[in-house]
Amino acid sequence: MRSLPSKYSMLTVIFAFFLCLNGFAQSEATVTVESSQSIKQLIAQKKAYNRSKRYVKGYKVQLFYGSEEGALKIREDFLSVFPGISSELKFHSPYWKVWVGCYTTRLDADRGLQEIKEGFSSAIVVPAKVSLKCGN
Repeated sequence: MRSLPSKYSMLTVIFAFFLCLNGFAQSEATVTVESSQSIKQLIAQKKAYNRSKRYVKGYKVQLFYGSEEGALKIREDFLSVFPGISSELKFHSPYWKVWVGCYTTRLDADRGLQEIKEGFSSAIVVPAKVSLKCGN
């Protein structure tokens, strides 16, 4: 008896494999999750706690670090270009900082930084406590 060349036998195996996959495909199903009353109470408590929080760990964009006069000028320039973004002056002796924005995730802060860097090339993202009611 004559055997098939290995190339043809390999193609036959692959073809058979794909036919088997089609036969074992999954159909749609419905999953029902049941939880106890204590789990529901814990979830309600966590939601209430989250609503009571005012500040969380987040990020801001720092535009300036230096003298008070420089900080005031940079902040004024920033507000003229981006009037809708919150800004604040911080004093950490002996330097003034200009922080802008209010971001709860690093990804959002990096997106804001890209937009801000067009006009303020020395801007950087810094970790900060941010308000959950912030407008950014």
